[in-house]
Amino acid sequence: MDDKKPRGEEANMSRNDFMNYLKGIDPNSKDYLELKKKYYQEAMVYKKSKLRHKIKLLLLSAFGIILAYFAYTYEMDYVLLNEECLVPFSEFVQEVCRPPLEDCSFCKIDSIPQTENLTEKEFYENYAYTGYPLLVTDGMKNWNTTLFDYQNLKELYKPHLDEVDEESKKGNCQFLHWRTNDVTSLKELFSLSEERASFKEGSSPWYVGWSNCISDITETLRTHYSIPYFFGRSERPKNDWIFMGSPNYTGAPLHLDHVDFASWQAQIKGRKKWDLVPPPECWYECPIHRHSVIVKPGNIFLFDSNRWFHSTKILSGDYSLTIGAEYQ
Repeated sequence: MDDKKPRGEEANMSRNDFMNYLKGIDPNSKDYLELKKKYYQEAMVYKKSKLRHKIKLLLLSAFGIILAYFAYTYEMDYVLLNEECLVPFSEFVQEVCRPPLEDCSFCKIDSIPQTENLTEKEFYENYAYTGYPLLVTDGMKNWNTTLFDYQNLKELYKPHLDEVDEESKKGNCQFLHWRTNDVTSLKELFSLSEERASFKEGSSPWYVGWSNCISDITETLRTHYSIPYFFGRSERPKNDWIFMGSPNYTGAPLHLDHVDFASWQAQIKGRKKWDLVPPPECWYECPIHRHSVIVKPGNIFLFDSNRWFHSTKILSGDYSLTIGAEYQ
């Protein structure tokens, strides 16, 4: 008789299934009564467990909604009370309020393609507005990048630092410092000690990025580089971005941008590892949920930072210096 008793998951069967299960047992027997009692006891425990699980899910959902509400309220209070909006919406609030993507075709790739001698026709037909990432290994053809190092940039920006501060207050210039909490502006960046500025071994590492919004500096920088050769008709953006940091150091954490267009990133010095992750709503359509690529000097990496979550890490060797911009 023992081999007919339910064990564990059998207590989860429906009442009708259980009654059919008992048909082969004498209803007047002791085993029948004990088995029926045990079923109802275990069924009650199972129902209580499911109820507790549902309550936990409801509480977690309510907590998430309340947290998002207070975060959103805090951000809106700041916007309403500060007409210059010096602090943008937090990434948490932006992600909570972000509408899900309807088209996930951009992530239906097995790996990040790499190419060279890319024609304008190939670029616009196959990559420009598809959301597919692309590494162009000879992207910096005919560029003169000698200006791009810490000391030259310091001399270039030095006469304009007060102007940069004023533009930053208007929201025209951005400065990102991620984990480098002691360097929060260009003034602080170009006031680093010689040891940190030259990335000497043992000095505190750093990684920052900033948008250039001073027209005189833009004109000077663009005499040393051009838009990628395969863009052809593409117009120059208003602002360029510069990213710079220590070797063997974490760059930007995983995040999603909220900008107008896709972007290109030209690696001038050092090697940078990029990780791309599609947004959660696209995981069921994407064959691979994480792509990695190492970008080397002379390479240009293109992707849509509004669709791909992305993070960076500077690899060992030389420090990293990247210049990039959005393209239309």
